[in-house]
Amino acid sequence: MSDRVDVVVIGSGYGGAAVAARVAPHGRVIVLERGKAWKPGDFPRHLPGLASAYHTRRNPTGLWGMRLGAGVGNAYVSGVGGASLVNYGITQKPEDHVFDAWPLSKDALAPYYDRALGVLKPAPSPLADSLGDKQFLDGVEPGRRVDLVNTIDWERCTHCGLCVPGCNVGAKRSLDVTYLADAEASGAEIRAQREVVALERNGDGWRVVVRSTGRAMPDEVVPARHVVLAAGTFGTLDLLHRERRHLPVSDWFGRRMTMNGDGLAFLYNTSHALSGHHGAPITTSVHLPFVDPDGRERTLNVMSGRIPKVAMRFSALVLSLFARALGKRRGPRDAATARAWRRFLDVMRTDPRGALAHTFMYKLDAEDSSNGHAVFDADGRSALSWADYQQDPIVRFAARRLEEWASTVGGVLVPDVSGLPGMRSFGVHPLGGCRMGTGPEDGVVDTAGRVFDPATGGVHEGLRIADASVIPSSLGVPSSLTVAALAERVGEDLARTLQAAA
Repeated sequence: MSDRVDVVVIGSGYGGAAVAARVAPHGRVIVLERGKAWKPGDFPRHLPGLASAYHTRRNPTGLWGMRLGAGVGNAYVSGVGGASLVNYGITQKPEDHVFDAWPLSKDALAPYYDRALGVLKPAPSPLADSLGDKQFLDGVEPGRRVDLVNTIDWERCTHCGLCVPGCNVGAKRSLDVTYLADAEASGAEIRAQREVVALERNGDGWRVVVRSTGRAMPDEVVPARHVVLAAGTFGTLDLLHRERRHLPVSDWFGRRMTMNGDGLAFLYNTSHALSGHHGAPITTSVHLPFVDPDGRERTLNVMSGRIPKVAMRFSALVLSLFARALGKRRGPRDAATARAWRRFLDVMRTDPRGALAHTFMYKLDAEDSSNGHAVFDADGRSALSWADYQQDPIVRFAARRLEEWASTVGGVLVPDVSGLPGMRSFGVHPLGGCRMGTGPEDGVVDTAGRVFDPATGGVHEGLRIADASVIPSSLGVPSSLTVAALAERVGEDLARTLQAAA
């Protein structure tokens, strides 16, 4: 195409979708998304379907994939709407102290959080009080419970437990029906299965070279006045890494990345009825204070995790084996015959009375020390690397606290498997690598997402980043709301730029 567009947004996750919605009323906007558009009914319903949806070179339109670095691995999503397609829609603000070391204050971000909440419209689950998690958490951590809200239309929800890997009944308030729908209503064009393979400066604008994903079509060049990178942490790192020879960025590129304290462990086959078999959204949590060795206040967030329904049968069998091989029974225990009967029920079928239904899944987010960094393979694909992640002070604090819980309520503690040979800690919230700062001496972008040019001390005009890669530290809560709020701010600033140039 020859006509120059006003804004090309690369990626359709929480960052790209929010920016597109804000700038679409003020100019011609194209959103480019590598993945395909997924609709209710398309998502995997069983484990084989989930496996066949794995994103590879041979399956370029796959829904999800993994990036593996030293010590850690992280999942990513490829599709119109990004991670919102497959997550539980947990919508939380970080604790106020998270912003103490940011170049942007909590007060400056407050109105953008409000705007994001107004679009996403999260609400509490009507089943939350019946699942047993609140009572369990009140027993082990009195007074520290923080209940959660989810971006789900509960009136349409059938409570099938298949939020992950995607809602087939259309109840999820994912980005394709919220921000992206708003962007399209204002004239934005959403182009699925379009991967950006090159980004080049072209006079006072940019040349975006686009390749069709999974289809034999010639490359396309899209001229643009402004480009917003919002391809997710790994997608943005990949693209900037490829272009660094002619597009210099700060030395902070790829540094001070964080796992956001992600971790997973199980308290298996307790005497407490916890509805662990339900597959329902994550509905509640506890926030535990922690002071790190430097005297800084941090927060450990332990959520009442859920095994996705699609993997429940498999998980019941694997947990039974892991509990015997690796688990350690702690604290009070009920009759051996009762425990054995619950395991038997799970072998026969995933039963509401089985061991999985008496299992608490510790889903951790935490303010870790952000000591990870990006590594790139021979093809320029990035991964987060953090070899000693399990030694981070707050991760070790989490392990001790979970031991205390197990000693109090009983059950078999199945810890994070990352300590086994060849295993890693796995996460879903890789943050950073293009962190916000006040200049190239302490960041890659400014607080409006503009990319610093270290050669001039200014910025690369017309180039911004608006995704999880700009977050300068761990959040201790799921990142989606914060990414949307930051992107709201970037979109507002870019909209002003477009209006001024009109």
